[in-house]
This record gives sequence, structure tokens and C-alpha cells, in this order.
Amino acid sequence: MADQGIYKNPIFLNSVTHRSVKVAPTASCKHAEGLNSVIVVGQEFLEAAKYYPVVFTRTANDDIVAVAILGLRNNENLFVDNDGVWKEGCYVPAFFRRYPYVLASNVGQDGSFAVCVDSTYEGFGKADGMALFDKDGNQTQEFQRVIAFLQNYQAQHENTREMVKLLKEYNIFKDVSANITLPEGEKLGFGRLLMVDEMGIFNLDDEKIVNLVRTGYLAWIYAHLYSLSNFRVLMQQAGKTKAAKKK
Repeated sequence: MADQGIYKNPIFLNSVTHRSVKVAPTASCKHAEGLNSVIVVGQEFLEAAKYYPVVFTRTANDDIVAVAILGLRNNENLFVDNDGVWKEGCYVPAFFRRYPYVLASNVGQDGSFAVCVDSTYEGFGKADGMALFDKDGNQTQEFQRVIAFLQNYQAQHENTREMVKLLKEYNIFKDVSANITLPEGEKLGFGRLLMVDEMGIFNLDDEKIVNLVRTGYLAWIYAHLYSLSNFRVLMQQAGKTKAAKKK
């Protein structure tokens, strides 16, 4: 899986140091270039499943996270062109849309988060852009909307962690490997992947199934299962990409 570290130098924003600072909107998705997967939250499954395989994977810390597969080769995002333009009509995951902002935990304050920005982002500190604070040091309405988006994303991230915890408890994850051979014979593979075992769902008692329905997790699970057919689409795109590079 690709590294999710798109933030090169995140810094905390405050109304003293950054009162007059403006941030221009992101003009491209260059920050997503070269990432063949991205973390997605459960709320995104239904939309992301239309375009990407949505699977689960184990991190280096052996945590389980949900990701959308964006490419089959390392450092290849099939949905971003050389100009940083995301493929027209395809869903852009929230992980990328929140850039250059991100929430970071306040050290020593459980459950408390501060807003950060990637100071290496080319739109940071531009003359034309969104003001973060007004002359009195209060957050602007535009900045408040950014914060609300970040907070909602964080809440959905926590909700997704709860879903993963429940699926582990129900013992319905199964390890899978994606071994793919492209039409020209190139062999590609993914390890450390997991998917939900549909037969495992059928074998759950009624109380657990009802719990999955009421939490909304069952709909997310079936979106995940439906999305796996998108591996075929990625195979076609990867083959076309390689053929184009040969010309």
C-alpha cells in the first residue's frame, strides 16, 4: 500500500501568528499523484464503490483500515493526470479533498484537536486566497466551514474504526490476496488485504445482523463487496497506461 503522508510540514494555525495569512484554494490534485491507495471512511463507501475497489488492509501497526485502490502499481494513481486533474466524473476521496488542512491531536488533551495546514502547500500565504481570521482574530466564515468539514471527517473516521472493531468482534474478516495478470502478461499483486466474508454474515445470529443494519454498517459492507469488481476496471486502465507509455 502507498504511503499516506501527503502532508510534508503541517503546522498549527492560530489567530496570532496567522491573523493576516491567506490560503488559496487547491487548484489540482497533484498531492494525490503517485498514491495507489487512499484511506476512506465508511460514509464514503457507497460513492467510492462506484469507481474503486474498496478493501481493508493491515497497517504496519497491525490496525485494520479501509482503503480505496487507485492503481495497481506502486506510485501509480490511475485517476490523476500529469497536470494534477482528477479523472472527470469520478469521486475524489475526502482524504484528498481536505488538503492542505488536517486536524492534529493536542498533546496532553484527550479528544482535543487543532487545525493544521501544510506549510509547503504552494497556496499557503498567498495574497489572493481565503482569509483564516478577521482583524479581531476571529475565524472567518470560510475557515469555519473548513473546520466543520475536518470535524465531520474525523467523526466519520472514528465511526469507521468502530465498524472495523465490530467486524473483528464478529469474526467476519477474511484475508485475501490480489494477484493480477495484465493482458500483456505483467504480474501485479497486493498483500495484507482483507474483505468481509459474506457467508460469515449469513452465519451471524439475528441480533448481530440487526445491529449491523441499525448502525448502517451492513450497507457499507455490501458497497465494499460490490466494489471488488472494480479491480477489472483497474486492470484495463493499467494496461492502457502501459501501452501509452510505450508509444
